Amino acid sequence: MPRRRSETAPPPPEDVDLNQVVAYNVRAARELRGWTQDEFADRLEPYLGQRLSQASVSAIERAWDGDRRREFDAHEMLMFAMVFELPMIWFLLPPVGEHRLIRNTTRPIDELYTYLFGRPDQLEPVYERLREIGIADPTTADDTVENLTGVPSDAKQWSYRERRKDLLLALLDEHQDQFDTAVDELGRVVDHLRQVGLRGFLAEKTIDDEFLTHDAPNETTRPTTTHTSSKKKSGPPS
Repeated sequence: MPRRRSETAPPPPEDVDLNQVVAYNVRAARELRGWTQDEFADRLEPYLGQRLSQASVSAIERAWDGDRRREFDAHEMLMFAMVFELPMIWFLLPPVGEHRLIRNTTRPIDELYTYLFGRPDQLEPVYERLREIGIADPTTADDTVENLTGVPSDAKQWSYRERRKDLLLALLDEHQDQFDTAVDELGRVVDHLRQVGLRGFLAEKTIDDEFLTHDAPNETTRPTTTHTSSKKKSGPPS
Protein backbone atom coordinates (compact mmCIF):
# COMPACT_ATOMS: atom_id res chain seq x y z
CA MET A 1 0.00 0.00 0.00
CA PRO A 2 1.61 3.33 -1.02
CA ARG A 3 2.52 5.76 1.71
CA ARG A 4 0.53 8.94 2.00
CA ARG A 5 2.45 12.14 1.51
CA SER A 6 2.96 14.24 4.60
CA GLU A 7 0.56 17.17 4.70
CA THR A 8 2.84 19.15 7.02
CA ALA A 9 3.40 22.64 5.65
CA PRO A 10 7.00 23.36 4.64
CA PRO A 11 8.93 25.66 6.96
CA PRO A 12 9.05 29.33 5.93
CA PRO A 13 12.16 30.48 4.08
CA GLU A 14 14.99 31.82 6.19
CA ASP A 15 14.97 35.24 4.52
CA VAL A 16 12.53 37.94 3.39
CA ASP A 17 12.79 40.32 0.44
CA LEU A 18 11.45 43.87 0.26
CA ASN A 19 8.67 42.92 -2.15
CA GLN A 20 7.22 40.71 0.57
CA VAL A 21 7.43 43.59 3.03
CA VAL A 22 5.48 45.82 0.61
CA ALA A 23 2.82 43.11 0.21
CA TYR A 24 2.51 42.81 4.00
CA ASN A 25 2.07 46.56 4.36
CA VAL A 26 -0.48 46.85 1.54
CA ARG A 27 -2.71 44.49 3.49
CA ALA A 28 -1.96 46.34 6.73
CA ALA A 29 -2.91 49.66 5.05
CA ARG A 30 -6.16 48.22 3.70
CA GLU A 31 -7.10 46.88 7.12
CA LEU A 32 -6.15 50.21 8.68
CA ARG A 33 -8.61 51.98 6.37
CA GLY A 34 -11.25 49.31 6.93
CA TRP A 35 -11.65 48.56 3.22
CA THR A 36 -12.51 45.29 1.56
CA GLN A 37 -10.29 44.09 -1.27
CA ASP A 38 -12.97 45.19 -3.77
CA GLU A 39 -13.11 48.67 -2.19
CA PHE A 40 -9.35 48.94 -2.47
CA ALA A 41 -9.56 47.95 -6.16
CA ASP A 42 -12.22 50.63 -6.74
CA ARG A 43 -10.02 53.36 -5.23
CA LEU A 44 -6.92 52.18 -7.07
CA GLU A 45 -8.60 52.13 -10.51
CA PRO A 46 -8.30 55.89 -11.27
CA TYR A 47 -4.54 55.71 -10.67
CA LEU A 48 -3.89 52.55 -12.68
CA GLY A 49 -6.33 53.23 -15.50
CA GLN A 50 -7.83 49.78 -15.02
CA ARG A 51 -9.60 47.93 -12.26
CA LEU A 52 -7.86 45.04 -10.55
CA SER A 53 -9.97 42.01 -9.79
CA GLN A 54 -10.48 40.91 -6.21
CA ALA A 55 -8.29 37.91 -7.00
CA SER A 56 -5.48 40.23 -8.17
CA VAL A 57 -5.65 42.25 -4.95
CA SER A 58 -5.62 39.01 -2.98
CA ALA A 59 -2.54 37.86 -4.93
CA ILE A 60 -0.76 41.11 -4.01
CA GLU A 61 -1.42 40.57 -0.32
CA ARG A 62 -0.61 36.85 -0.39
CA ALA A 63 2.84 37.65 -1.76
CA TRP A 64 3.87 38.23 1.86
CA ASP A 65 3.56 34.62 2.98
CA GLY A 66 2.34 32.72 -0.06
CA ASP A 67 4.19 30.62 -2.61
CA ARG A 68 4.08 33.21 -5.38
CA ARG A 69 6.21 36.33 -5.22
CA ARG A 70 5.10 39.71 -6.55
CA GLU A 71 7.55 42.44 -7.53
CA PHE A 72 6.51 46.07 -6.98
CA ASP A 73 8.03 49.03 -8.80
CA ALA A 74 8.52 52.51 -7.38
CA HIS A 75 5.51 53.91 -9.26
CA GLU A 76 3.19 51.30 -7.77
CA MET A 77 4.39 52.23 -4.32
CA LEU A 78 3.56 55.87 -5.09
CA MET A 79 0.07 54.80 -6.17
CA PHE A 80 -0.42 52.91 -2.92
CA ALA A 81 0.73 55.95 -0.95
CA MET A 82 -1.76 58.18 -2.76
CA VAL A 83 -4.67 55.76 -2.49
CA PHE A 84 -4.19 55.03 1.22
CA GLU A 85 -3.01 58.58 2.01
CA LEU A 86 0.05 57.19 3.77
CA PRO A 87 3.72 58.06 3.25
CA MET A 88 5.64 55.74 0.97
CA ILE A 89 7.85 54.75 3.88
CA TRP A 90 4.82 52.97 5.40
CA PHE A 91 5.11 50.25 2.75
CA LEU A 92 8.73 49.49 3.66
CA LEU A 93 8.41 49.31 7.43
CA PRO A 94 9.40 45.91 8.87
CA PRO A 95 6.55 43.70 10.09
CA VAL A 96 6.22 43.58 13.86
CA GLY A 97 7.78 40.46 15.38
CA GLU A 98 9.61 39.45 12.19
CA HIS A 99 13.30 38.61 12.65
CA ARG A 100 14.32 36.73 9.52
CA LEU A 101 17.20 37.98 7.40
CA ILE A 102 16.79 40.47 4.58
CA ARG A 103 17.38 38.46 1.42
CA ASN A 104 20.98 38.44 0.17
CA THR A 105 22.21 40.17 3.33
CA THR A 106 23.29 39.18 6.82
CA ARG A 107 20.99 41.67 8.57
CA PRO A 108 17.58 40.88 10.15
CA ILE A 109 14.47 42.45 8.65
CA ASP A 110 13.62 44.25 11.90
CA GLU A 111 16.69 46.46 11.29
CA LEU A 112 15.16 47.69 8.04
CA TYR A 113 14.17 51.01 9.61
CA THR A 114 17.90 51.81 9.96
CA TYR A 115 18.22 51.86 6.18
CA LEU A 116 14.96 53.75 5.75
CA PHE A 117 15.71 56.64 8.12
CA GLY A 118 19.50 56.56 8.04
CA ARG A 119 22.02 56.50 10.85
CA PRO A 120 22.90 59.85 12.43
CA ASP A 121 26.26 59.91 10.64
CA GLN A 122 24.50 59.50 7.28
CA LEU A 123 22.00 62.34 7.62
CA GLU A 124 23.94 65.45 6.61
CA PRO A 125 23.79 64.60 2.87
CA VAL A 126 20.03 64.14 3.28
CA TYR A 127 19.70 67.54 4.94
CA GLU A 128 21.78 69.10 2.17
CA ARG A 129 19.52 67.64 -0.52
CA LEU A 130 16.46 68.95 1.32
CA ARG A 131 18.01 72.41 1.59
CA GLU A 132 18.64 72.33 -2.17
CA ILE A 133 14.91 71.97 -2.80
CA GLY A 134 14.03 74.65 -0.26
CA ILE A 135 13.25 72.49 2.78
CA ALA A 136 15.44 73.75 5.62
CA ASP A 137 16.03 72.48 9.12
CA PRO A 138 14.48 74.63 11.87
CA THR A 139 16.90 77.20 13.25
CA THR A 140 17.14 78.81 16.67
CA ALA A 141 15.16 81.74 15.29
CA ASP A 142 12.37 79.40 14.16
CA ASP A 143 12.24 77.86 17.64
CA THR A 144 12.08 81.31 19.25
CA VAL A 145 9.21 82.46 17.02
CA GLU A 146 7.38 79.20 17.67
CA ASN A 147 7.72 79.61 21.43
CA LEU A 148 6.44 83.20 21.25
CA THR A 149 3.52 82.58 18.93
CA GLY A 150 2.66 78.98 19.72
CA VAL A 151 2.42 78.32 15.97
CA PRO A 152 4.75 75.64 14.51
CA SER A 153 7.21 77.12 12.02
CA ASP A 154 7.09 75.98 8.41
CA ALA A 155 10.68 74.77 8.63
CA LYS A 156 9.87 72.61 11.61
CA GLN A 157 6.74 71.21 10.04
CA TRP A 158 8.70 69.98 7.02
CA SER A 159 12.00 69.18 8.70
CA TYR A 160 13.25 65.71 7.90
CA ARG A 161 14.99 65.73 11.25
CA GLU A 162 11.68 66.21 13.06
CA ARG A 163 9.75 63.78 10.87
CA ARG A 164 12.48 61.16 11.32
CA LYS A 165 12.31 61.59 15.08
CA ASP A 166 8.51 61.30 15.07
CA LEU A 167 8.59 58.14 12.98
CA LEU A 168 11.30 56.53 15.09
CA LEU A 169 9.32 57.31 18.25
CA ALA A 170 6.24 55.76 16.64
CA LEU A 171 8.25 52.63 15.82
CA LEU A 172 9.53 52.55 19.39
CA ASP A 173 5.98 52.65 20.71
CA GLU A 174 4.96 49.89 18.31
CA HIS A 175 7.79 47.57 19.36
CA GLN A 176 7.98 48.54 23.05
CA ASP A 177 5.63 45.85 24.33
CA GLN A 178 7.49 43.15 22.42
CA PHE A 179 10.82 44.43 23.76
CA ASP A 180 9.55 44.55 27.35
CA THR A 181 8.25 40.99 27.04
CA ALA A 182 11.62 39.79 25.72
CA VAL A 183 13.46 41.52 28.57
CA ASP A 184 11.14 39.98 31.18
CA GLU A 185 11.62 36.53 29.67
CA LEU A 186 15.39 36.98 29.60
CA GLY A 187 15.33 38.03 33.25
CA ARG A 188 13.44 34.88 34.20
CA VAL A 189 15.96 32.72 32.33
CA VAL A 190 18.90 34.40 34.06
CA ASP A 191 17.29 34.04 37.49
CA HIS A 192 16.64 30.36 36.87
CA LEU A 193 20.18 29.86 35.60
CA ARG A 194 21.53 31.30 38.84
CA GLN A 195 19.35 28.92 40.84
CA VAL A 196 20.17 25.66 39.07
CA GLY A 197 23.64 26.46 37.72
CA LEU A 198 24.94 25.87 34.21
CA ARG A 199 25.03 22.07 34.59
CA GLY A 200 21.48 21.95 35.90
CA PHE A 201 20.29 24.23 33.10
CA LEU A 202 21.90 21.99 30.46
CA ALA A 203 20.45 18.90 32.10
CA GLU A 204 16.97 20.44 31.96
CA LYS A 205 17.23 21.53 28.35
CA THR A 206 18.69 18.25 27.10
CA ILE A 207 16.79 15.98 29.50
CA ASP A 208 20.13 14.37 30.29
CA ASP A 209 21.14 14.06 33.97
CA GLU A 210 24.67 13.10 32.94
CA PHE A 211 25.46 16.82 32.78
CA LEU A 212 25.01 16.90 36.56
CA THR A 213 27.74 14.31 37.19
CA HIS A 214 30.00 14.38 34.13
CA ASP A 215 33.37 16.04 34.75
CA ALA A 216 34.35 18.90 32.49
CA PRO A 217 37.50 18.34 30.37
CA ASN A 218 39.61 20.68 32.51
CA GLU A 219 38.50 19.27 35.82
CA THR A 220 40.72 16.82 37.73
CA THR A 221 39.53 14.19 40.11
CA ARG A 222 41.32 12.95 43.12
CA PRO A 223 40.34 9.33 43.71
CA THR A 224 42.21 7.34 46.33
CA THR A 225 44.07 5.45 43.59
CA THR A 226 46.06 8.57 42.73
CA HIS A 227 47.87 8.27 46.07
CA THR A 228 48.83 4.63 45.50
CA SER A 229 49.87 5.04 41.87
CA SER A 230 53.27 6.41 42.94
CA LYS A 231 53.94 3.56 45.40
CA LYS A 232 56.36 0.82 44.53
CA LYS A 233 54.62 -1.92 42.65
CA SER A 234 54.40 -5.19 44.49
CA GLY A 235 54.87 -8.50 42.86
CA PRO A 236 52.06 -10.54 41.44
CA PRO A 237 49.73 -12.01 43.99
CA SER A 238 50.50 -15.50 45.04
